[in-house]
Amino acid sequence: MPSSDAPALVVTGATSGIGHAIAREFLARGWRVFGSARREEDARRLVSELGPGFTPLLLDVTDEASVAEAAAIVGRALGTRRLAGIVANAGIGIPAPLEHQEVDDWRRQIEVNLVGTMITARAFLPLLGTDPAREGAPGRLVTMSSLGGRFGQPFVTAYIASKHGIEGFSEALRREVSPFRIPVIVMAPSAVATPVWEKVAAQNLHRFDATRYGGAFRWALGTIVDSAPTHGLAPEAVARATFAAMTARRPRSRYAPSRRPLLENVLLPLLPKRLVDAVFRSRLSSHMGER
Repeated sequence: MPSSDAPALVVTGATSGIGHAIAREFLARGWRVFGSARREEDARRLVSELGPGFTPLLLDVTDEASVAEAAAIVGRALGTRRLAGIVANAGIGIPAPLEHQEVDDWRRQIEVNLVGTMITARAFLPLLGTDPAREGAPGRLVTMSSLGGRFGQPFVTAYIASKHGIEGFSEALRREVSPFRIPVIVMAPSAVATPVWEKVAAQNLHRFDATRYGGAFRWALGTIVDSAPTHGLAPEAVARATFAAMTARRPRSRYAPSRRPLLENVLLPLLPKRLVDAVFRSRLSSHMGER
């Protein structure tokens, strides 16, 4: 079990996938970890799985009151010390052709992924270093973007919008809190092999089959759902990158762990957008039966 003066981390969305891997990584490194869950049964499971050193937080990142209460709980546990770091990881994705997707689905993704990150950051900034009454070095905020934070893909438009938003929010906030020496760091992994893909595959997406987008949507979604679980980045790789971001003497402003870093982080940003658009148009049109 971590000592009472061990550095403390908060990670939202700790029930599975990236958040769960981050919690395990930091606990293994001797940190004290607070991890969020929305349901009591998940919180109890996390305590059983992660053991001593882990404290569950019941919260919904879109609910200001529950996030504020979680911050108060962490603050009391820390006494007068500062929080070493927080990872705003909670997020969702609901794929669909924009033309046929409910507006509530857009709002839900943006509320959880972007607004939830902003609510979380605001609640925990005093613990990270804006409260002068707290002692210790300033903590760090890591926000969870993705490859989609800079690269737009079809049929996940609201998700991509939320991730682009996180990139902009993080850059602006980093400069806003710079007088407090609080690093704001973007974590932008490529596709990660997590249970989220099983959830996506289980969604009732047949309602789009009869639309003009049907074949293209099925192809695009199938490409991701079929390849990500086997060829995607392991959650543990993201966890290790997050630990590096939290402990580096001079952390970078953006980390982009990937199994294909040369392609995704170097070559892809250099490709002309017209060329990338043309490739997508050709692929999607072929699955729509059009050219």
